[in-house]
Amino acid sequence: MVFFKNNPRYIFLLDGLGAILSAVLLAFVLPLFIDFLGMPLETLYTLSILPIVYAIYSLLCYFLNPFQWKFYLRVIASANFLYCLVTMVYLILNLDQTTIFGELYFVLEMLVIVSLATFEMKVSN
Repeated sequence: MVFFKNNPRYIFLLDGLGAILSAVLLAFVLPLFIDFLGMPLETLYTLSILPIVYAIYSLLCYFLNPFQWKFYLRVIASANFLYCLVTMVYLILNLDQTTIFGELYFVLEMLVIVSLATFEMKVSN
């Protein structure tokens, strides 16, 4: 934690790599387990779009190292909270067909992302 507070640029790298992981899981890995998770394929593909956008944003911030990094960090933190809200809506809309494993995956993903976004907000203040 101290490392990231002293080197806030690397929070963007962490966020960007995490977003790439989410996008890859949603678009390529989870569709292989569609029956096990119960989440519709279209929903997985739809949910993979935001992490791709977030990865581009965060990695650009990492490489460009903007002077006003706190503003950009608040933007991605807010976007991460928004992603969790969107995920929750899709989970609720598909609750009748998702399995306990699908629900567990998305709840755990949201917990990780909310934790990261909360940390990003703390660092940016």
